[in-house]
Amino acid sequence: MLSKRSNEHDCSIQETKQMIIHTAQKLFMTYGYRSVSTRQIAETCGVTQPALYHHFQNKKTIYIEVVKSIMQRTKADLYHIKNHYSTFKDRLYQIAYYMLMNHQEDLTQMFHDLQHEMDEDTQILIREWWLDSYLNPVVFIIEEAVHKEQIRDLTAIGSNIMEIALFILDLMKSFLQSPAHRQLNDSKRREEAERKAKLIVTIFLEGISG
Repeated sequence: MLSKRSNEHDCSIQETKQMIIHTAQKLFMTYGYRSVSTRQIAETCGVTQPALYHHFQNKKTIYIEVVKSIMQRTKADLYHIKNHYSTFKDRLYQIAYYMLMNHQEDLTQMFHDLQHEMDEDTQILIREWWLDSYLNPVVFIIEEAVHKEQIRDLTAIGSNIMEIALFILDLMKSFLQSPAHRQLNDSKRREEAERKAKLIVTIFLEGISG
């Protein structure tokens, strides 16, 4: 009986912690790190500030956990795409669609807060997470595409795998920030994400020349 109660207590603690992270993510990515207070997070979650501090030491700790959660989820999803699609074209489309559907606010606001609100050690830590979660999956996909001759040898165009991976992520990021997109209903958001994902694939693989 004691073990069962202990497990239920641990589960409740974890559920509360995840609720705080989920709520804080929405607030941070909407209003920015500086504009969000721990009081606001606690009130939105429906818990007291002392209860919030029981799980997290301060606002910075909450923010780091939010970013860590985003990174871990993205890493898992990008590798899922890698494992379930075989061609470079399909993988590129699926990654673009995923980013457009799930990262409209996250990346732009996140990079702004990292640059202006976080200390150097935190910036270094989160950059390592970003390399592992965002860049490395794209690097592996390009490496495999080159190996399978789905795309040309990049040295032939004076480039390399790392440079192209960064270019792809920058291209996707440039398509993300659209205030009008956030006002669309779910169906229209999917349609717009599909259109932009196809456009990214076309631009990258075929170019826009006649």
